[in-house]
Amino acid sequence: MYALRRMKHLHPFFSYFGSKYRLAKHYPAPECDEIIEAFAGSAGYALMYPDKQVFLYEIYEPIVDLWKWLIQVPEEEILKLPLGPFNKENPVENEVESAPARILMGFWLTESQTNASRYPLSKSRGGNWTQRKKEMIASQLKYIRHWKVEKLSFEQIPNRKATWFIDPPYQKAGGRYRHNKMDYPALGEWCKSRDGQVIVCEQDDAAWLNFEHLRVGRNASNKDYRELIWHRNVEQQPGCS
Repeated sequence: MYALRRMKHLHPFFSYFGSKYRLAKHYPAPECDEIIEAFAGSAGYALMYPDKQVFLYEIYEPIVDLWKWLIQVPEEEILKLPLGPFNKENPVENEVESAPARILMGFWLTESQTNASRYPLSKSRGGNWTQRKKEMIASQLKYIRHWKVEKLSFEQIPNRKATWFIDPPYQKAGGRYRHNKMDYPALGEWCKSRDGQVIVCEQDDAAWLNFEHLRVGRNASNKDYRELIWHRNVEQQPGCS
């Protein structure tokens, strides 16, 4: 079995549009024992600090179902998932009964190997569902058993003292998300009202908060963009030990 070395972070369980996994190390480290990802997706920030008390909130039900399954699924169940080959004549659905397992595998298979419309949008489909990938995922499950996930819109999340990592659909590039009817001024006020440390992500010319430049990134279309950040630390808003 793939041996997870001692490390400060986990590898992604799946990829998702807007994932912050590659950028997470450039964001401020959590100052609180609890991390809240209000638009969880693939939880790229929480993967950097899996030992924290992690709470994931998401409104896209397949992602919620997948995280709930990953948090409790036995390692052996991951290792028993078939490798294929899969194609249009033999889709994943023919061999895998579990819906969350099909979603997980769908992230790692090419569109020609599965019915892509049934899976959340991924920026890294590439036929990468391998034995090594299964072993990596299985070996990491023990580090997320204490995580919690709930289907809630950001406005419904109870306010509490925590490190809030807020990565909403971007104002300019949010069309790729299935749910993007965002009232950005209202979102900005909500972000400022959170207790504890607050980290908010955006891109390019967004102005619904007083964003600052973080770094230049490259998107799935191989184009450069400016990653922006709004950050309020604990010293500015006491609340974390």
